[in-house]
Amino acid sequence: MRRSEYLWHRLHGHALAAEFSAVWVDRLELDELAQRVGADFRQARRCDRDEVFGIGDATVIWADRLTDDWLQIFEFRGYACSGALRELSAHGGRAVHVGWGLNGVRDLTYVSDGYHTTGFSVTVPGERSGNAPAALDALAEGLMFDVDDTSWMTDPELQPEWPAFEEWSAWMEENGYSVGDEDGEQPLPEAFGDFYGLSLNGYHPSLATCVTSALTLVGRLTGREVDEAWLNGAHTRLTIPHRW
Repeated sequence: MRRSEYLWHRLHGHALAAEFSAVWVDRLELDELAQRVGADFRQARRCDRDEVFGIGDATVIWADRLTDDWLQIFEFRGYACSGALRELSAHGGRAVHVGWGLNGVRDLTYVSDGYHTTGFSVTVPGERSGNAPAALDALAEGLMFDVDDTSWMTDPELQPEWPAFEEWSAWMEENGYSVGDEDGEQPLPEAFGDFYGLSLNGYHPSLATCVTSALTLVGRLTGREVDEAWLNGAHTRLTIPHRW
């Protein structure tokens, strides 16, 4: 594992890498978080990561204190928090969102006191918005936000078999093959097993570096990164019924 992509791999170890959405909010308690996003705090319960689901199709929030000042909020099956950054940061607070999924990586968004301070592309350098687009620049020093960067190709930490796997994957796609034992399918070479599993979860060296950089920036802002202690802990689960 390359050091520049370690936070992607950390989330992958908890089945969170393929699709992820998290919000960090300061100056807010859990009961007020529930009120601002329409969750019933009376139904809140503590659970670990394995117990988050199994409660219908409602939006699920898994949240807890990250530091004395900041809450860390993971959201599943909906965007109740990332869609309410203005409300969550109102009255002198701050909120930041990082997320990605099947449609790609969403912009990192930072809101303060209800105002959109800055948003920028995690994968395309120079794409910015907000009232103060450079507000987080000091925290971005040394980080990489360019999915087209090719420096990973010569990184000595890159697993040496990865280029061969990429070549094989491109050949499979060009020829319309899929992996399997049926007609028209191709067997998975044993040497590529781990890489294939990573790729199914959206892994690519440059992309993993971009999202690790985004999470590193958030860690610098809040004072604590997404770490194993938090991921392995029990936190508050809130549910928000879908409003059709």
